[in-house]
Amino acid sequence: MALVCLCHGVNERRVCRAIDGGASTVAEIAEACAAGSCCFACHPTLDQLLAERTGAPVPTALRARLSVA
Repeated sequence: MALVCLCHGVNERRVCRAIDGGASTVAEIAEACAAGSCCFACHPTLDQLLAERTGAPVPTALRARLSVA
């Protein structure tokens, strides 16, 4: 499983468990497993995982970056 948050060594599985456990924002993910609470570089990945796991829309800024890539 790929690391999502390098600062805290949090992998995708742990983030998904936090989301499945009720985290619905990046702040709640950070509270649950520390991912996203340091340098914020993983926030786009966390937003994308939230969208995939919950069906929530991908934030506009992230959607624009994904369509350019």
